[in-house]
Amino acid sequence: MLTVAMLLMGMALVGGAAAALVPTSLLPLDQEVGTHTSAAGAVLGIGLMAAAFNPSANVAWVRAGILYGVVVLAFEAGAYFLWREPFHLGPVFFGLAFSLLLIALYPQRRALVPSNDGAAKPAPAAMPPKQVQPAPAAVAAKAEPAPAGKQDDEPESET
Repeated sequence: MLTVAMLLMGMALVGGAAAALVPTSLLPLDQEVGTHTSAAGAVLGIGLMAAAFNPSANVAWVRAGILYGVVVLAFEAGAYFLWREPFHLGPVFFGLAFSLLLIALYPQRRALVPSNDGAAKPAPAAMPPKQVQPAPAAVAAKAEPAPAGKQDDEPESET
């Protein structure tokens, strides 16, 4: 069922991205800032469809699908409260319904919450510096005096 839900969500997002391409071609505000919203929607949809065949190995795509529902709700609420735009119930219902469906159908729900394994660990408490012990050969060399009349830097002469 999770595979079917992810496929349906992905196909709907790709279809929505394709349908949104026509109206934005008249006023391409997204392209003016260097992005392309239809391409972004298509990438999310294609990623969800590709990940649908092995969701456990592609938990990041499942998380992205879940996040979509939260983001679409935030966008609609923001547009409604900030710009007095009409609240579109369809995208909110679609996004939240599929987000909840992905959560409900995912076999290992604990894996949906990112672990803290990759987080920076606190630095250990400062330890006193270790006393460096000289190597045994260096200790022996210091203990033996150099032969009289010879310096370490002078080459030996064969006479």
